[in-house]
Amino acid sequence: MQASPAFVLFGGVHLLTLALIVVSALVLPLAVCRYAPAALRPVALALAALLLAQEAVDVALQLWRSGPSVQLLPLHLCTLAVFVTVWMLATGNQRAFELAYFWALAGTTQALATPDLRQGFPDPAFVFFFAGHGLVIVGVAYGALALGLRPYPMSMLRVGLTTLALAAVVFGVNLWLGTNFLYLMAKPAGASLLDWFGPWPWYWLGLVAVAMVSFLVLYAPYFIADWRAGRRHGRPRLPPGGTPPTGL
Repeated sequence: MQASPAFVLFGGVHLLTLALIVVSALVLPLAVCRYAPAALRPVALALAALLLAQEAVDVALQLWRSGPSVQLLPLHLCTLAVFVTVWMLATGNQRAFELAYFWALAGTTQALATPDLRQGFPDPAFVFFFAGHGLVIVGVAYGALALGLRPYPMSMLRVGLTTLALAAVVFGVNLWLGTNFLYLMAKPAGASLLDWFGPWPWYWLGLVAVAMVSFLVLYAPYFIADWRAGRRHGRPRLPPGGTPPTGL
């Protein structure tokens, strides 16, 4: 049996895969809005179903290869982002979009850029890794560009507190099961952003700092758009409390 090719960070296949994800994330929602607006909801449901299907097949494949394992628990942030994105696409829920938006664009993009992956294309591990992570990015882009969902100022606080609470729970699970979900117990084996932040547990501080900066950067386009809209109309787009007009 021929061995799978090794994954090459920022090699040709990696860069081509990233480009395909970016193009899909932009073209799909814009094309549906322009050419098939009546299909907005069906396409959202189809994306949700596709995300669930790839996750189920990936888990089944891992079970077939290695058998049952605590490593299959859905406690990595990118796996949780899959289910939150499915929730958002299926329901249009604002809270789900907030989580998916910040988790995907601050976390899943990091996983795509520096994946904890040894196998290259066409190994199933490569295919399912990039399919799952890439579909999350496509789903979030669809929520923003096609479904009209967006974050608000309080979204950053809500997502930040939710993420910290999740990390506290997962840390306890890691201690109990000897796992490394959320990479709270050790850095990924391959090169990653965490390599810049020192040894365990000090790299946690770097993670928190990067998350805070990422949230601000990701909200900046909406802040600028709201500010420009307020100047054009002579009034703020959001009420003083910074919450959505619908009470979300």
